[in-house]
Amino acid sequence: MYDHLPLVCFIVCDSGPATHFAEFAKNLLAIGNLRIDIYASELALGKFQHLLLLDGMRLISFMLDGLKSEEKQTLAVDLINNCVTQGAQTIIVDIANKFNMKLQTAFNKLEISSCNIRFWCYYDNSEEYVPGGYSIRSGEMIKLSQNILFANMNLLKSDSKIFSLPDVQINLNNKNLQGIGYYPIEIAEKLYQQRELEQNKLREKYGWNNIKYLFVYFGGHNQVYYEQAFPTFLTFLSCMDKKLCKDILFIIHQHPAAKTENQDGLLFLKWLLTNRSIQIVLSSMTSDEAQIIADGILYYQTSMAPQFALIGLPIMQISNKIYEDILVKYNLCETATNSIEFMNGLKVLKEKTQSLNLIEQKQLIYNAIGYRFDWFQNLQNVILNVE
Repeated sequence: MYDHLPLVCFIVCDSGPATHFAEFAKNLLAIGNLRIDIYASELALGKFQHLLLLDGMRLISFMLDGLKSEEKQTLAVDLINNCVTQGAQTIIVDIANKFNMKLQTAFNKLEISSCNIRFWCYYDNSEEYVPGGYSIRSGEMIKLSQNILFANMNLLKSDSKIFSLPDVQINLNNKNLQGIGYYPIEIAEKLYQQRELEQNKLREKYGWNNIKYLFVYFGGHNQVYYEQAFPTFLTFLSCMDKKLCKDILFIIHQHPAAKTENQDGLLFLKWLLTNRSIQIVLSSMTSDEAQIIADGILYYQTSMAPQFALIGLPIMQISNKIYEDILVKYNLCETATNSIEFMNGLKVLKEKTQSLNLIEQKQLIYNAIGYRFDWFQNLQNVILNVE
């Protein structure tokens, strides 16, 4: 029934860009003139389950965990060949997983003249530099790729730069660069509404009705986080004025990909043995629940940071060295690099839970993340090769 329609293939390894691809697929299917095949790893698969009943879409899973390098290379060739065999017009992959480079290499070995496919790697992050490996892997991928698609329109500006390391610029010369202006603001809007309706119910569900402030720490999944940012956060907690935190429950919410090896979880449990006076727990909630229930957010680095601000949550970035992300640059969060700043930041977060003006900062955030309300038209132009 749909075989005559042009095919777009998304291949995704990580959950962050999978959120973007799911929204892209839903909107593309709604216009009815494309077929969509989504190849998703075990980490990304859950982002697409709600699309399974939509006509014109296939969801194909693949496993990366436990595969040797040569097995991953074989898998990459198989996935690309599947896209070609099915008649793909466009292939879009995420950018910051090592497997993406194997996909790009497999595509580069094709006889392009015989298949006429456009292959895009998608830079989903809003930031020009992301610590912990994302930017390093993005730089490696961009070396192999001709077509780069940016979520943040600002990164296309003539004076914009992206970096693999803080002082190492990624060379974009002679690349085909496009932007769409997308950020999942629909998720932020939904969570904002859910907070109004469900926050108290979740407090009751987890038995936290009598605690005044629930501050959620969103963890990461890279060595900078494990070795520097998270230990720094625990150290600040150890130095806290106990009177300041008597009405706070700290909730540590791990990155989904961090739970398997559980490095931060084990470090937290070891720290907890000698720090029993602070109210603190390891989260068993979903990321959505954590944002619904939170009175404030603590973090080091996450692509979700603009989402926290769009929801209207007071936020503090915590580490031994500040990462100048969009929230820091635009003064949308508190920052703490020592225990004094941390305690002062907590006082500010307590005040902001009652006085935050969301309307004033929404447009500022949209501008900062390069969001465009016509993002879907921009995406269609890329896929349909409209200049």
